[in-house]
Amino acid sequence: MSQRTSQRKRRVAQPRIILSLRCATVDADMRYKRPQYDEIAKDFCRALRGRRSQRQLSVRLGYGTNVAFGWESGRRFPTLPTLLRVAAYNGVDVHRELSGFVRQESAFGADVAVSDPALTAAFFQVIKGGLSNAEIGARIGRSASQVSRFIAGASQPRLPDVLALVDATTERLLDFLALFVHPGQLPSVARDFRVLEERRRIATELPWSHAVLRVLELASYAALPRHDDAWVAARLGLPDDEVRACREALSRAGLIRLREGRYATTAETVDMTRGAAEPRQRLKSHWLDVAARRQRRGDPGLYSYNLVSVARRDLERLRALHVRYFHELRQIVSDSREPDCVALVAMQLFELGA
Repeated sequence: MSQRTSQRKRRVAQPRIILSLRCATVDADMRYKRPQYDEIAKDFCRALRGRRSQRQLSVRLGYGTNVAFGWESGRRFPTLPTLLRVAAYNGVDVHRELSGFVRQESAFGADVAVSDPALTAAFFQVIKGGLSNAEIGARIGRSASQVSRFIAGASQPRLPDVLALVDATTERLLDFLALFVHPGQLPSVARDFRVLEERRRIATELPWSHAVLRVLELASYAALPRHDDAWVAARLGLPDDEVRACREALSRAGLIRLREGRYATTAETVDMTRGAAEPRQRLKSHWLDVAARRQRRGDPGLYSYNLVSVARRDLERLRALHVRYFHELRQIVSDSREPDCVALVAMQLFELGA
């Protein structure tokens, strides 16, 4: 996994393969403006209802009035526990999906009902990461005390606030929506989702595009009088034409833009932990193969392994240690300024014969 992470400070650091770039969007470093979360919430409610009528869904949830009409018209919005109930009715394994989203296996026990506010509070506590309540509040337009009550489970935010909170803490709102519905069905985010899918395609089909992005973030590249594919290729040990193909694809996808003769990375983060499993596996295999080739050539670097016999309970402790190490690594990268090199960190931990 090779990346220079976003410059947002103390955001929850979670293991992921990303093309992570500095964000220059809107409203306190948020992707969407405040009213847009209302539109997304309305679209989300419509899609989650599926083929049921508004009245049928309202009755199914035990309401005497047509609350689904109010949700979809934006007159009022449901809380997350209510939406999770609807998702469960649709056959979504809510506990598994939320655990997968935060990348912690069985993070939310199935013994806690999806309608229990404790599940929502636990989810918020996990995605909060190292951000303060004041920082989150500034991003979502709420006070620190309101955020504190949301995260503690003392009050339940309405859906637009939930979406803003997820976006502010994880930058993965589209992936959150995708746990329950296909984002392409939501007019308010359909275009953004198509762009995200195209960027993920580039990342898997042109894996060296990750590394090209990282080179374009180097201080030495910024010092060049103009862009030079050969210079980038020399930094990575690649043919010029491979760098050119990556650069052209990144430019088409809006991940880089030419400014005063050099390319600058743009404001987007491409999270590669979601989507189809096979392309993600290929991407991981690519970088493991790169590490293996460098080791066989005797290139400088740290290449190590440990083959151990251990109690399975202690293997779980090693996995937790592995994750903590990755979190700390990402924090160091996030805090790093004026980068002058691109590095690959390849990590594996698995049980033989399992």
